[in-house]
Amino acid sequence: MSQYERFQTDALLQSVFRDHYALDAQKLESLYSKSKRHQWNAELDVDWDHFDPESEILDRNRDFLSRLRCVQELPEATQRNLFREVSVFMMSQILHGEQAALMVCGQLVNAVPDLDGKFAAAVQVMDEARHVESFARYLDKVGHRYPIDPDLKAIVEAILAESDWESKCVGMQVILESVALGFFRSGSDMALEPVLKQFLPRVHEDESRHVAYGVLSLEARIPNLPEVKLTKLQDLAYETVLRIGGRGGRPSFATQFTAIQRSGVDLNALLPKFMAEVANPAGLDLTGLEDPITATVLPNLMRVGLVPKRHELGYLAQGWRVDAEKRTLEDLHTWHADTRAARAELTARGSTIAKPN
Repeated sequence: MSQYERFQTDALLQSVFRDHYALDAQKLESLYSKSKRHQWNAELDVDWDHFDPESEILDRNRDFLSRLRCVQELPEATQRNLFREVSVFMMSQILHGEQAALMVCGQLVNAVPDLDGKFAAAVQVMDEARHVESFARYLDKVGHRYPIDPDLKAIVEAILAESDWESKCVGMQVILESVALGFFRSGSDMALEPVLKQFLPRVHEDESRHVAYGVLSLEARIPNLPEVKLTKLQDLAYETVLRIGGRGGRPSFATQFTAIQRSGVDLNALLPKFMAEVANPAGLDLTGLEDPITATVLPNLMRVGLVPKRHELGYLAQGWRVDAEKRTLEDLHTWHADTRAARAELTARGSTIAKPN
């Protein structure tokens, strides 16, 4: 049994009861109303009998690995196994993330002070239960799944243990849910297996509301927070992006290599070629690939005011040129000259990407 199949966290969580039952936030009320209208049943609304065990799960051409020569040189049967296992790994991490969202939203029902937020979080609890059911059923059809990756586990543990609702909302709704939204947006087009094609667009629609709930809850709240609390949330956002973005000097979700190895690939032969290509990406064609950090996470963090000027050099050292005042964002990737210059500047200051201030 994997050590990651079960873990526990402790949190001192404040519960807020309100003897006031009017819905005051019009945007959240509208979101809650929409959520009620768009409920679906994973058991009845998905035709699970149409699962095709011979189908590819996701379009390999939309995966970064497909752009690498060292992967393209592999026999076709090996490539097919590789992309299948990578897809199963991704679906497994989504399943674990959905359970985390289920637990965090249960906490938010207690911790959010206003009734509008409690209602929105309560509906999301049902959404997340349905998502857990859907991905668990799907991976049962596939025949196996992977344990939670240590990077995701560390983030989930930290979010669950936070004592204030704003931190939970930033970590889960604005960051992890934005990552999920980015995948589901492209995944709805990427899905090839018939059952996955049925329910992934429904999950995408749900996730759009979840991210909207986080952004709407925070964008009016954050400007009025005390400086100490604002700083904490900004640092939490930066540290979470650093961990899941994989651009700080170590890859994120490194247990994905377990999936590659399971596919029959000789990692000892592949890894040196992989590292050489990634280190010199001038010849790589990245057309059509979308980074969810760029597409959804950082824009939402900027919208709610959690990308301060003091973090701009750290984000640049990771390959993102951000302007907190103008709310502009450019993805330079890690090999850009300005990114390398930012890393050199941090070193000259005696700082690191992890602690850029």
